[in-house]
Amino acid sequence: MYPQQDDCFQYFGEFVFCRLWAGAWSYSEEVAASAQAWVDQCALAHGLPSTRMLDGYELGENLFYSSAPYPWSEVINAWHSEWIYFTYPNETADGRTSGHYTQIVWNSSYKIGCGVALCFNNVYYYGCHYYRAGNFKTWPPYKAGPPCGLCPNACEDKLCTNPCPHINKYLNCPSADCSYEDVYKYCPASCLCKDEIIPIG
Repeated sequence: MYPQQDDCFQYFGEFVFCRLWAGAWSYSEEVAASAQAWVDQCALAHGLPSTRMLDGYELGENLFYSSAPYPWSEVINAWHSEWIYFTYPNETADGRTSGHYTQIVWNSSYKIGCGVALCFNNVYYYGCHYYRAGNFKTWPPYKAGPPCGLCPNACEDKLCTNPCPHINKYLNCPSADCSYEDVYKYCPASCLCKDEIIPIG
């Protein structure tokens, strides 16, 4: 029997400690369909970014496989356990990976959807997709500080509830001058979202 998707969602909100600007999660059936479509292929590896797009933007992805069915709590804890290799703001110790952890706590990822499939040789293949994607190199996954420190007027259960609906096209948008038409066009998040959580790219 497969672990239930609604069981997985409750665990993600537990990993929000020491985040100044952490976004609240919502479970998305559309994002879940993307995750399910990928694990159904039983590739047991990450696909190209083009395999996980939504509204023209890349989705983040965490994958896990096992020889027996695991509850979602254990799958998510396995990803989150990589925190021991991570040093804020963006370093990983001894060449270890911490990308599963940083995607879970990425501050501008606010929709999640997950799926699981039984593949060849009785391999259980789990996957979660995240909108918007995280894990941008050289960028920290969150801003350190007390919960809701940067969103005191949009806070619920110590999580920010004000994601920016726009996205910048370039990484240098935060320092650009929005009075220029082209900047306004290509940097809508920086120009229009002053107090919301802005996705990086």
